[in-house]
Amino acid sequence: RSIFVAMMGSEDYLDAHERLTKLRLKKGQQPEVVRVLLECCGQEGVFNRFYALLAARLCESHREIKFTLHYAFWDEFKALPQLTLHRAANTARLLAVLIIKQALPLSVLKVVRWHSMSQRLLFFWQVFFVETLSQPRELFAKALHPLQEPEYSELRDGILLFSARHLKQLIATKHTALKQPLRLFDKLLAADGS
Repeated sequence: RSIFVAMMGSEDYLDAHERLTKLRLKKGQQPEVVRVLLECCGQEGVFNRFYALLAARLCESHREIKFTLHYAFWDEFKALPQLTLHRAANTARLLAVLIIKQALPLSVLKVVRWHSMSQRLLFFWQVFFVETLSQPRELFAKALHPLQEPEYSELRDGILLFSARHLKQLIATKHTALKQPLRLFDKLLAADGS
């Protein structure tokens, strides 16, 4: 309850971060911060960047929260078939901002099976990539640059497959302003760093 009050009673994400830090939570209580943050973000009618900014700040200042958030997203991926559309969309946007801000590593995406997806998973990842491509180009290029490394080859190939199957048509028909960022994105992924 005190975590919820600290978050929701704050003026902005910096105030929320300060209030949460003042709670002096023990390590066993820190996962609760992540749970409350994901729950509140998911319940919003539309995505609220407050949660992304707060999560990024918490990841920067609390390694345990960063670690917990990484695994919490893996749990969210498993739960996607049961999530409402707006919660899935908000969670996808939250993850996109955290990846772009480099608050979470790209390895959070390594568990995704890009070749076979339910409709809800497809929706989630389309929202994620539309949000990613909507960010300033230099930010998404920098955040996704590690995908050129050999250790990310399987993830890179999966994302390229997803882009070819599910992003190009979506962007061509519904998000035409993102055509150029998508070309840059595909070029970045096609550039093998090995």
